[in-house]
Amino acid sequence: MKKSMRLPLFALAVIMLMAFLGWEKQRDVLEVARVYDGDTIELKDGRKVRLIGVDAPEVDSPYSRKEPFGDESKAYLEKLIAGKKVSIRIGKDPKDRFGRTLAYVYAEDVLVNGRIIRDGYARVYERFDYEYKDLFKAYEREARTKGLGLWREKTR
Repeated sequence: MKKSMRLPLFALAVIMLMAFLGWEKQRDVLEVARVYDGDTIELKDGRKVRLIGVDAPEVDSPYSRKEPFGDESKAYLEKLIAGKKVSIRIGKDPKDRFGRTLAYVYAEDVLVNGRIIRDGYARVYERFDYEYKDLFKAYEREARTKGLGLWREKTR
């Protein structure tokens, strides 16, 4: 390689590395510290995150009464992401009325918000508009049709 090419190539490599590191920081990759129920988690940095578009049955807590299939929904989400690194993409409304971060949660290339609905462990949250609402509705229809998860009892 010519000496005159080394410096520009080195500079290009440094710029690409800096861009990659900046991109990684923007992705907000963090470990899941706790799963509260099928639609709420806590990250290692202390943030409570509510999965956009997901309406999971409640578990017994100081804030809610236990609903049928709540424990199964929570256990499913724990299996997917507890103790694992996830990335989040905050929605157009960054917080809900309880101060939780509203986000799409990704485990590697899987959109967890959609997966829990598609596999029948939660319903679509209908109250507000959001980016993937139509997709999540299709996932719920599929889960109902197949009798998956919480729809198992309702289809038989």
